[in-house]
Amino acid sequence: MRAGYRAAWGASPAKVQEVRRVAARETADPEVIIAEHVVVGTLPTKATTFTVPGLPILHVRNGLIMRVRDYMDGSGVASARA
Repeated sequence: MRAGYRAAWGASPAKVQEVRRVAARETADPEVIIAEHVVVGTLPTKATTFTVPGLPILHVRNGLIMRVRDYMDGSGVASARA
């Protein structure tokens, strides 16, 4: 999962400084975990800092991540690019 995020953010002009873990939530389904995080970074081309909240939903089976859906704050992404 970290490698995937590293590749995705690495292809962007944005430079991630930190990923803050906000919370992890259990659900009624023992194979589903909901997490909250905030990505903090900079845009070197604009010399600005941004924060983008995210909500990944992880499907885990036998200790392995089977699927991840990551929902990011679209307005946070837009603000970072503006």
